[in-house]
Amino acid sequence: MTRPKRFVSLYGSQSGDWREVCKTRLDAAGVAWKDPTDPRWQGITHENGDAMQKLIDELVADQHQGLLDATCVVYHLAARVEYSNTRNIPNPDDTGSQVVALAARCELGFLTGRGIPTFVHIEPDVVGRNYLWAQMKPYPHMVRCDNLAEAAQKAVLYIRAQPDPQ
Repeated sequence: MTRPKRFVSLYGSQSGDWREVCKTRLDAAGVAWKDPTDPRWQGITHENGDAMQKLIDELVADQHQGLLDATCVVYHLAARVEYSNTRNIPNPDDTGSQVVALAARCELGFLTGRGIPTFVHIEPDVVGRNYLWAQMKPYPHMVRCDNLAEAAQKAVLYIRAQPDPQ
C-alpha cells in the first residue's frame, strides 16, 4: 500500500462512527488520512487468539508501521458496550458491561513512548481515563483535546504547519 507522505492516522476505539466523523473533517480540510481498521480482526477473540497468533502478530505489526509512518495521530477512546463482530451494532447478548479496550490502551502507550504527535480525546465516561491523562501529561507531543472535533482540527493545523516533504 502506498501512503501519502503526510497523513493523519486514526487510532483508538474500534466501535462507533468516530472515524467517519474524522474522515469527513479531514477530507473537508484536504488532509490525507489512514484508517487502520482491518476486517481480518473480526472473529479473533480471547478464546481463539492462541490459534490465530501469527495473524495477530501481522496485524499488530501493520498497525505499528501505520503509526510510525504517520505525520500525526487522532486518537479517540470511548466507553462502549460489546459490539457484534459481524455488524457494527450493539450485541443483543451483551451484559451492558463496558469493554476495557485493552488494544487501544496499548496503542496509546506506544504513541506516548515513540514521541508521535497525537491529538487525544477520551470520553468522560471511560473507566481509567484519569490514569491515561496522567501518563500523557509529561509529554508535549500528547495533546489532550476536549472533544473529537478539536482533535481533528489540531491534527489539520499540525499537518499544515509541517514543511513540504521531499
